[in-house]
Amino acid sequence: MVATPIHSPDGKSQIMVLLQDVTELKKAQEQLMQSEKLSALARLSAGVAHEIGNPLTSVSSYVQILKEMDFDDFTKEALETISRHINRIATIVRQMSRFSKTQAEEIKNVKIPELVNSTLELVKYDKRTKNVQIDTDFPEDLPEVYVDGNQMIQVFMNLILNAADAMPQGGMLKITAKRTNAKVEISFKDTGHGIDKEHLDRIFDPFFTTKEKGSGLGLAVSYSIVKSFGGDITVESTPGKGSTFKVILPAYEG
Repeated sequence: MVATPIHSPDGKSQIMVLLQDVTELKKAQEQLMQSEKLSALARLSAGVAHEIGNPLTSVSSYVQILKEMDFDDFTKEALETISRHINRIATIVRQMSRFSKTQAEEIKNVKIPELVNSTLELVKYDKRTKNVQIDTDFPEDLPEVYVDGNQMIQVFMNLILNAADAMPQGGMLKITAKRTNAKVEISFKDTGHGIDKEHLDRIFDPFFTTKEKGSGLGLAVSYSIVKSFGGDITVESTPGKGSTFKVILPAYEG
């Protein structure tokens, strides 16, 4: 806001106020910062995954050999604990490796309902979705999108399992899609515990997580993938009532 005093010919003083809406500018700057942050982290992740992955494989192999030997109960339990922690580190390394390789391999026009259904076939075997009722609703005239189908399945899987984690006692996840102008909007609405307001601004930051066993890479990877196709991910949440993640992609007009 800029206020400038002006004087009319009759001697009266007035103030001219100029207002400029910087909402879109601020949003663009935030998106640019996020993209630069993800790009830098992708390069770092590639190196870290390589440097940790190789020696970790050797350590894991030796632990497996030791587990086959005859030790006392205390040593056996210690080896099991070591093995569990190695597996956790290996999972994080794999996620970091995927994070550094978000380059699409096969981009083509695909149908959102088919991608969602393929994802649901995969997650139905995950114990986290056991008590979660998942409903879908897609219009017949929904446009296709031009993306790498496998990468979008990864995005949808992250969002579905993220919702399931928010509903450990069970709940409902509603997956819908609609066309909005030249965009396709896919919504994932859950009845989970929601996200605290102070966490919303950081929800897509790499390594940020509120989960005890989370790596904080799932949503960051999803954000990076969707952005690479000219799309966006947004989130709205009310603590105690649930969250809604929206994936917005350009509609295929070919």
